[in-house]
Amino acid sequence: MEKQFKLSVHQLVDFLLRVGDIDNRVFNKSTMNEGSRLHAYYQHKMGEFYISEYYLKETFNVDDFSITLEGRSDGIIIYDDYFVLDEIKTTVSDLKEFYEEQKEWHLGQAKCYALMYANEKNYQKAIIRITYINQIDETKFIKEFKVDVDELKQYVLDLLKQYLDFYRLIFDRIEKRNISAEKLKFPFSSFRTGQRDLAKYAYAIAKKGGQLFVEAPTGIGKTVSTLFPFIKSFADNSTDKIFYLTAKNSGKETAMSTIDILRQNGLSISNLIITAKEKVCYCPGKGCNPDECVFAKGYYTKLKRVIETSLMNYERFSLQEISRIASENMMCPFELSLDLSLFVDVIVCDYNYMFDPQVFLQRYFLEDRSKTLVLVDEANNLVDRGRDMYSCSFSYESFKKAKKAVKELEHKKYKNASRRINKLFKELNNNYEDGNHIINMFLPTHLNAIEAYVVACQDINKHFHQFANEDFLEFFFEINKFLKLIELYDDTFKLYINKYNKNIIVNLYCLDCSSHLRRSFSKIKGSIVFSATLSPSEYYIDTLGGDEKTPFLKLRSPFNKENRKIIVAPNVSLRYKRRNETIEKVVQYLTSLIKSKLGNYFIYCPSYEYLNLLEPYLALLDIDLHVQRKDMTDEEKQSFLNHFESNPTKTTVGLAIVGGSFGEGIDLVSDRLIGVAVIGVGLPQLCFERDLIKDYMSIIHENGFDYSYVYPAINKVMQAVGRLIRTENDKGIALLIDDRYCSSPYSTLFKDEWNDYEIITEVSELEEIVQKFWENK
Repeated sequence: MEKQFKLSVHQLVDFLLRVGDIDNRVFNKSTMNEGSRLHAYYQHKMGEFYISEYYLKETFNVDDFSITLEGRSDGIIIYDDYFVLDEIKTTVSDLKEFYEEQKEWHLGQAKCYALMYANEKNYQKAIIRITYINQIDETKFIKEFKVDVDELKQYVLDLLKQYLDFYRLIFDRIEKRNISAEKLKFPFSSFRTGQRDLAKYAYAIAKKGGQLFVEAPTGIGKTVSTLFPFIKSFADNSTDKIFYLTAKNSGKETAMSTIDILRQNGLSISNLIITAKEKVCYCPGKGCNPDECVFAKGYYTKLKRVIETSLMNYERFSLQEISRIASENMMCPFELSLDLSLFVDVIVCDYNYMFDPQVFLQRYFLEDRSKTLVLVDEANNLVDRGRDMYSCSFSYESFKKAKKAVKELEHKKYKNASRRINKLFKELNNNYEDGNHIINMFLPTHLNAIEAYVVACQDINKHFHQFANEDFLEFFFEINKFLKLIELYDDTFKLYINKYNKNIIVNLYCLDCSSHLRRSFSKIKGSIVFSATLSPSEYYIDTLGGDEKTPFLKLRSPFNKENRKIIVAPNVSLRYKRRNETIEKVVQYLTSLIKSKLGNYFIYCPSYEYLNLLEPYLALLDIDLHVQRKDMTDEEKQSFLNHFESNPTKTTVGLAIVGGSFGEGIDLVSDRLIGVAVIGVGLPQLCFERDLIKDYMSIIHENGFDYSYVYPAINKVMQAVGRLIRTENDKGIALLIDDRYCSSPYSTLFKDEWNDYEIITEVSELEEIVQKFWENK
């Protein structure tokens, strides 16, 4: 393998020169957004002779390695025999204190840019200017340093040598990884039905790039069939990192365990899981700063040593391993997982780390990632998740709570900004009656008021953090997200207010996130978007950023159809107005199903309201009944599933919500689940926002109601039924109760998946079919 690698200036100086604490009062999404705005404003203000965002790239030969250093300089001013290299830094901190704390880090960055520009343009002298701008009042503090090229060259070479001492460890790991990937064989003795096809197409994406959508039912082995060929592409160094994105913890565990299997078969590879910050935080409820969290103190000063030690000793960074390393070194486990991720091969994480404009990993997805491959598992979830990522709201009630939190603080900028926000809400209150109202766009004065409020909050976060309680921060985050997303406003968004009972909620709602997802996908080498249920294919390709040329692979289940019986009871209406009338008929069908054979069953309800209606009827039966409740913790969910044991001595029934926590992503194999019933067609409740989607999609596709309501409903039903057969030995019955199952479009879509279902109109027919099915098994 050639001894060469690329390195950004940021990677170099961040790793070697950054010291100090994690402090989200200084470095957070809001200050980053405001910093970007001030950067652009300052650069524009400097005039036509100020060269902004100049791209620099140079290859340095250091010992036996060739290192390509690259980055963008904030600004350059050219004179006859010298130039000024301007590095802009914005902060909410005191400017002189910020300079003293971080001068080596900032100056190191500027020196790298200065040397590359001097070499490119043949200059011998330069002035490095570091321009500090306060985000609160826009005051400036400027430091200038005269340098010559020989000094810069020695300085940068010294930095590169220091980094190379560390990188040799990474290089050795990459070399071992590539050799082992080339030798790696498929970890099982044979391919399952459909598995070879999926692996073949995945390998083509890994080699040539592009995008593929795949519907692969349970049993295909989607995880190993996609990860194996992607990992094989490490062999020729055409891939440098793989992301495995999934919405569920079970999906993350499957990805990690699959890599374990490949490692047991000779693969040398590093992998890491990123867990949500709130789930790993050692100081919940505390701010991420050295005054409130001891694990933030000195984080960056310790980081280089901890990363080196960790990479020398471990390949697999699970949540437990990361937590142990962080605890031993008194470091934030979440931030440590992000920093370690720079040096591992496979990252397993949630969708938002690639797609969410507020959370995405800028270190990976801000620029071109032409050697990065991405797997998107359980992609049916990404439609709604994507909309949520690009939607936001803030309310008058939240604003009042935020004001209350700082009422004892004398802060002139905040009070002035608060008055402007209050005026905004007052105008909305005077102009609109109770209800939902679409508004075209906020006036510039309104947006200026929001910007002023955010800036004032930043100052309070930094200098008066004792007032920044949960209520204050909640409104701050809400309004800051709004300010970020409103920049993207176009016809794929709706801005509306909800006024009710003296409260006003301002909503920015994303109707169609496909263009934003497409933009994220365009920055990587290749991706596979897959799930057990991606039907109809046109809907998912369209809403998840594909186009008419995007290939779609549909695989059939490898399991014996004789092991599953699907029964449809179409003589019961589950439309909202008739649910009370038909509840007793539904109970008769359910009772017949669960009394037919002792075992474990899931009954999926269309809503919590219906669940509450049904629960008293089932409670009268001689069964163990367990009911899904709202806002269950992870521990409560696991406890719920633990009731469904193998070889049960009494019939156990789980009452759950279709499309909810137990509607997908769970594996109750063998006799842990032998029957499911789905009540209704999974149609989302009619609501204002889904009607907005319907109206928008009707203009584009004509069948707006299907896009907004029907297709998501069908997916929920398919996922629920999919809980039934998880292995080749599983057997069970699925009962679908609703008259709409025998009418278009439901009948058309389901017939493609389940063309062997039987229709019944009486309970006695159900009893006969069920009895016969189990007798044959």
